[in-house]
Amino acid sequence: MSAPACIVVCVGKDCRSSKGFSKLRRAAAGVPGSMEVPCQGLCHGPVAGVRVGGDIRWVSRVRNGKMRAALVNAARRGRLSDRLHAHEVRKRRGVLRAARRLSPLA
Repeated sequence: MSAPACIVVCVGKDCRSSKGFSKLRRAAAGVPGSMEVPCQGLCHGPVAGVRVGGDIRWVSRVRNGKMRAALVNAARRGRLSDRLHAHEVRKRRGVLRAARRLSPLA
């Protein structure tokens, strides 16, 4: 059985200093099972991940209300919207490193 959907928020220094970070933390707190993780090396923050079907899909530049709402909806519905797909971080070394760091939590 796969882990339940949740939001994972990077709390690295660059993400914490990015516009919209505190609002992102509050939005994620409303989703059960959400967590904060150390720097994921995916800078273009704030950065958050959505666990969908056991996989974490990382999204960058979660700075405005529409992005935060799309992130919460993705966690609840179990799939990414087109808005989130446009900001998804793909095929970067940091994503692989991030996935290894989170594997014990998944």
